[in-house]
Order: sequence, then structure tokens, then C-alpha cells
Amino acid sequence: MKALRVSTLPDPIRSEMARLKGAGLHLLPLGGGADGKAPLIRAWAGPSLTLGRILAPMHRTGSQAYGVRLDGLAVIDCDSDDPALVAQMEARFGKSPVHVKTPRGRHLYYRAGGTATNLRSEGLPVDIKTGVRSYVVGPLSIRRDGGFYTPAKGVLGKDALPFLRGATPPKVAPILSGHRHVELVKEAMRMVELVDSAEELQANLAGIRDDWCADPATMPDSELRDLAGWAWKCRLENRIYRGRDSAFPIHRLALDALRGQANGADATALLVTLMDQHGHTPGKRFPLNFAAMRAAGLINLSTPRLRAARRTLERAGLLRLTSNHRAGSKCQTYALTRPHPGASEAENIAPLTSATPRKVQGKAGGRG
Repeated sequence: MKALRVSTLPDPIRSEMARLKGAGLHLLPLGGGADGKAPLIRAWAGPSLTLGRILAPMHRTGSQAYGVRLDGLAVIDCDSDDPALVAQMEARFGKSPVHVKTPRGRHLYYRAGGTATNLRSEGLPVDIKTGVRSYVVGPLSIRRDGGFYTPAKGVLGKDALPFLRGATPPKVAPILSGHRHVELVKEAMRMVELVDSAEELQANLAGIRDDWCADPATMPDSELRDLAGWAWKCRLENRIYRGRDSAFPIHRLALDALRGQANGADATALLVTLMDQHGHTPGKRFPLNFAAMRAAGLINLSTPRLRAARRTLERAGLLRLTSNHRAGSKCQTYALTRPHPGASEAENIAPLTSATPRKVQGKAGGRG
């Protein structure tokens, strides 16, 4: 006789889910992903799921968390439960009769109106989530890490919700077919740090596709999944560009090639400066005017030391000459190159030998 699985879903959560379903809210089972907040089923954004289809994967996986789909709803998701922040949000968007305390902040519920405002761009630790492809963790849910979603004010599904006041008016013109992918890439990079998973990002992109893109049926979910996965990978690899508040990679092979050189520290400083200024565009050609770099405060080494550092980068295969100097018409230009195992001598510069006069070597690279 087969043993029955013991349900780990507490009665209060099951009863709350049944009540919310009866009140007309759309729910979905959560418990996937590293944080346990990803949906347990793929096709959750279509027609409303029955209570049985929601509870089954939760029983199967031992999950005690569910999501409230924001079809016709909007939630102000505060990362902090600071009373001053909550008061600021309600002063701006209207009083919410339903609050749920999250493990680190608070959810304020409203009826949807317009499109969400990007409060992160204003420096506020707040997201506004809304739309058929969005959801928040529901009241009484318990995450895998023990985080609890506590009803703090009112009763969801019972208290009448006001419209979200002051939201950005919806767009009128659709995104045309020839511009859809580019626009969704921009939206993905704007939203990727505001969501909790690649699946949530894909769901948000699907909402934009369905609501604002021309001919949404011709843009498959697989394209959105690939786009969301790419954006999420950029986030995980710290490749989201935020102006000066961003990072860029340095290959360890490059540092290995410079380690042990007599002027390795100078060459490393010059390489980092060039990567900062030009590394974001592969193959970019640029002049090296050391006097201008010093005047701009980019680097404070002397011009002779910078010229020697440049030659070291060339010999290490990290910098190559792309065009020669022509008096009065063209500067010498260079490009950064990717390091590779075994790289030692660059093709465009001869190694230092006793037969090569140092004065000539200094002129070979042109004026810094």
C-alpha cells in the first residue's frame, strides 16, 4: 500500500487562499528559484487557475508560499518598512486600506490605474508592480528562508481598494513591429534589477508585448525567455551599466602578462585607464595623447613612464597599433586586444635589444 504524502501546508494559508479565490483574485503557486518566490508552473499567466491546480504543486514540493496576480491590481512594494517611507508613498499615491508586511518591507494594495512609475530612478527603494504578468507574494505565505508575509492593515479581497493615484498615463502609440526587440531590450535592462527572477522579468516583458507591441502574436514567448535570460545573466555578472556607478572586467591573463615586468605597475595602471575609457566598445580605435590624459586627471604618471607602459602593453599583446601618424592630418591610433594564453610579443613592435637605440624606440610609438 502506497504511503500518503503528509501535507506541509498550514490550514490558515489554505483557508486564506480559498477565501481570496472566492473573492475573485487570481493566484499562483510559488516555491521555485533560489529564493522560493518563482512560480512552480510555467503557464500561470493565462486563464485563472483553479484552487486545485494551485495547491497541487505546493503539496508536491512542500511550498508554503503563493502569489497574488496583479490583474487589475497595483502594489507599491517598499523594500523598507520605514513609516516615513510608507507615509510618503500614501501621500503621493493615495491611502491604501490593505497593507501586508514583508520580510524586509511592506506591500500597499490598490486598483490599477495607468502604468507604473519608476521610483527607483528617483532614488527610492520602492517598486510599483501591476499587470497580468506581474505578481507579489500573498498574505500569510512563508518562504523557504522563514520569511513571513504578515497582514498589517485591512483584509485583501474584502476591503474596497482605491485606484492608484498619480500613476503615469498609459502609452497611446504601440511599439511598431520593426522596433519591438530593441524596445524590449531597453525595458529588460531597466527592469532587471527591480525583479526577483528571470521568470518574473519574462512575465513583465510579456505584459509589455501584449499591451504595447504591434502584432504581439508574432513575437513568441521563447524570444522573451531568451531576452530575459540574457538580461538576468548580465545582472548576475555585474554587467549592468550605471554610468560611473558600474564595474568592468579585467582579464586575469592580462595581469599575468604584466606581472614581473620592470614597469608592470605602470602598465597595469595604463591598461585599467584605457579599459575604463574605451573597453566598453570592442575593437574601438583611439589616439593616445598622454599630455591630454594627464591634464584631464585620468592618470598622473609622467609622459616617459606612460610611453614605456604603452610599449609594455604592446609587447604583452594587450594593445596594438592600428594606424600610423601622419603629420598634420592623422594621429597614431591604438586598440585594446584580448589576452590569450602564451601571448608575449605583439606583432607590431620589436622586442628591446641592445642593437635598438633607446632614442629611436621612444619615437617609434609617435607622440603620446
